Amino acid sequence: MEIKEHKIIWHKLAEKDLYKIFKELRYTDEMFIKFQKNRFKKCALFLIAGFMLGFIKIQLVLIGVILALFQWTSEYKKLKSYYNNSIFKKQLTFSKFTRMLIPYLLQSNATLYNVFNKMLIRLEDGYVKSCLEKLILEMNDNPNSEQPFKEFALTASGTDQAVLFMTTLYDYQQNTFDGSVITELGRMASEQLFNGVDEIIDFKLRKFNMFPTKITMLSIIIIFGYMISTFIHLFKDFLLGSA
Repeated sequence: MEIKEHKIIWHKLAEKDLYKIFKELRYTDEMFIKFQKNRFKKCALFLIAGFMLGFIKIQLVLIGVILALFQWTSEYKKLKSYYNNSIFKKQLTFSKFTRMLIPYLLQSNATLYNVFNKMLIRLEDGYVKSCLEKLILEMNDNPNSEQPFKEFALTASGTDQAVLFMTTLYDYQQNTFDGSVITELGRMASEQLFNGVDEIIDFKLRKFNMFPTKITMLSIIIIFGYMISTFIHLFKDFLLGSA
């Protein structure tokens, strides 16, 4: 996906792949700007708190800066995690789609158009089903074009394996009806699905391994609460001392 360059401050402050993530998640530019503004406001609150603490003890300014940086990066990491999870689910759904497709293609006198229409009935409502509906319409408009198959692979999955699967399927329809091609596609579909299962296992193991990190994050919250109470106490002493 080609992303045009932007010049306003919210795009310049963003990480290099942040805007691309928003576009791939089909979010609008307005949502991107709102996200950046919210990040900035939250960070600004920490910076202001740090500078206020600096009137009491200059070293305390560093706490506000650290918390502001932590807030800025954590918002990005949360979105990146959501994006990766979304991409993973999309690829897994596409792998399930390809596995469902193969038995239909192995039936006698099966055509892609008829098979895709049968798949529409079986598929649950969702992104892949809407992409398939678009593919069927484009197949009617451009029956001899490979492009609709590529676009379906890119939008429904976004991987090179998906593009290879769909272009091979197009070649099978146009040039040959060799059953060994479908058998090979079935092998590819199985490999992709099993890889997806392995990734699910790895993901769950990573979540378990992140448990100590979550405990550490809870400690940071406690420290932050202690910092606020200390600030209030010192600020009261400062006001009483200057009275």
